[in-house]
Amino acid sequence: MINTAALFSTAFLPGQAGFDTDTITGLAEWRLDTPMLFKLLIGAGTQAVAWPIYGDGEDCPCVLAAPMAQAQASWQALSALMDRPRDAAAIVARAGISALLAGGQAWLVFDCVQLIPHDIDTPQYAAGLEALRAEAQALHSALQRGDKEALAPLLDAGAASPAIGYWSATADAQLADVEELDANALPFLQGLEVREWVEDALCYAVIAAGQPDIRGLVTPYGRWIAPLSRGLVHLDASDADDGWITFATADKPDAHGVMDLNGTVVLAPAPGDLYVISPHLLHQVAPDGPTCLRRLPDGARLLEGVDSLCQRDDGYIDFMRLTGEQDERNVHGVLDATGAMVVPPAYSSVQDFGTKKKIAIVSQRIDGRFLFGMINSQGEVLAPCRYEAIDCATTSSPPRLRKNLIFAIDAQGLACMLTLDGKQAFVPLYPPAHHLRGVAVQSDFLYVVKDGMAWSMDFTGQRLEQFDTVENFKAAITAQLSEAMGLSKKKPVRRRSFTPAQILAKADRAQLRSMAALLLQGDADLAARCVDITLDELAEDDPEEEYEGDTPAAACFFLLWSTAAHTLGHGTTLDWKAVDEVPRLIQHIGLPALRDFSWAEREDGDAMAEGLAAIAAHLAPHQLRLINMHGGEDTYYLGVVRAQDAAAFKAAALLAALRPVVY
Repeated sequence: MINTAALFSTAFLPGQAGFDTDTITGLAEWRLDTPMLFKLLIGAGTQAVAWPIYGDGEDCPCVLAAPMAQAQASWQALSALMDRPRDAAAIVARAGISALLAGGQAWLVFDCVQLIPHDIDTPQYAAGLEALRAEAQALHSALQRGDKEALAPLLDAGAASPAIGYWSATADAQLADVEELDANALPFLQGLEVREWVEDALCYAVIAAGQPDIRGLVTPYGRWIAPLSRGLVHLDASDADDGWITFATADKPDAHGVMDLNGTVVLAPAPGDLYVISPHLLHQVAPDGPTCLRRLPDGARLLEGVDSLCQRDDGYIDFMRLTGEQDERNVHGVLDATGAMVVPPAYSSVQDFGTKKKIAIVSQRIDGRFLFGMINSQGEVLAPCRYEAIDCATTSSPPRLRKNLIFAIDAQGLACMLTLDGKQAFVPLYPPAHHLRGVAVQSDFLYVVKDGMAWSMDFTGQRLEQFDTVENFKAAITAQLSEAMGLSKKKPVRRRSFTPAQILAKADRAQLRSMAALLLQGDADLAARCVDITLDELAEDDPEEEYEGDTPAAACFFLLWSTAAHTLGHGTTLDWKAVDEVPRLIQHIGLPALRDFSWAEREDGDAMAEGLAAIAAHLAPHQLRLINMHGGEDTYYLGVVRAQDAAAFKAAALLAALRPVVY
């Protein structure tokens, strides 16, 4: 849903005899914000009333209403202060507003429900409604005084602007939720080809008959967000959920600009490419290579020479500083959602910050080695990068806490525990007894090696008990793990793995883009970005790192899925026990089709199999299929493909020696 302000006219108000929702007429609307004109027209004689098109608003005041006669008088007074219209569009716009206000209905209703970020019938909502009423009264007073300075945004506005809003006699404001309708029944679509329904923009993407390169966006009720008359040859609404649409015109096809969801251009086209990073940030890449980070909507330049910007699971944004030195590794940093610097670009990696303890693991390449340290969310160094390893759940997770301590292995290979401020809890003396994650450290003690024997040691560095020889300790641990995984009576399956260089040597960008497009519901531009991010990260990776797969193509296909999932929000990883995460799937996979997903039929004892079946059943009417990149494992690597792509996806995965499950 796109939050929208709207004006309606009605002969009666709710609660009055004769009120009928079928007689409500929409006059004007504006997405994402409240136009100044809407507040001025409501004016001083406003009252808060119920509004039954919202369930919670049937018996609770939630909108503002004023006599239509007052609104007409305010419009006439404002028109008298305005300069004479300079063009035909302005003349038509003013005449249209006058005609709509003179439509014969007795009341003007200002629907602001969607723009007050609180539930109806709460004190916070009532305060927000009262604040809007106060603004309306202040504008009415300014109009009575003839205060042109206070009314300047309205007096200076053209035919269509955020101050005026969208007015149309033929495309009324929508009375309820906007949804896709039968295109064949909409007269304004006749003679056009509907390419797709863009859920995030609540528009049809259309092209003109006889002009297949010209693109437009229009709502189901006839409001043109991107009119065909603009001559747009590139129109990308894949970032509409962040509030922005990128475009290019026929006369400058290699120059890209940005418009908002009202169709208002906020950044004029400039040569190069644009990538929306968040609702507040835009990455601009010029044709000759220079890049910069811009703030939206004003377009201010925030940071020069940056690349590989992407959203993180903790809400921050990763970026890489471009240095021009191919061997430079310590160039990664972190920004907040507004573009403010959180972590300067001085690291090889910055893992996620914890949700409670705002600590992240960082790494630097020092004398040919990757060493790890810790920082806080102010970017302050807690532990310098001088540790061979710091314990965490995954390669992107925050540090794992045990009794508010963090297990680490220092640069000399010795085990220790770190406090939350990065200090060593004891002087490291012994190496860990096992290299497997989660084995060397338990909930209350460590396994360490002294004189060829495995010992348990508490978190203060005191040895507690001699366990066995190191060889016997490793054998016992291996046997326990094999039994837990059901492999004790089976021949271990040999897993192949490949270095970044081996994967890059086999990478075919065209083929990878086709594979990525299957993972991204056919979005070619996003697929190209996915491939670029994946290959760029491989090129910057530790050359000794290895990725599992029966073939380099299999390893790369899985990395493409990882980028699509964790960087672009088109998938997620769930443990087989994470049943409670199924109803919250929209927090993990940011696709419109999952916004209203619920697992209403869930019963006690239901496991992941039932949860995945519920997801698949929900996606089916949307012509989408749920996929698991690796079948038969305890971890689910989930994504979503279009139903029409399911066979091609499975064929591509099998060709790359992956065995996916398509639900």
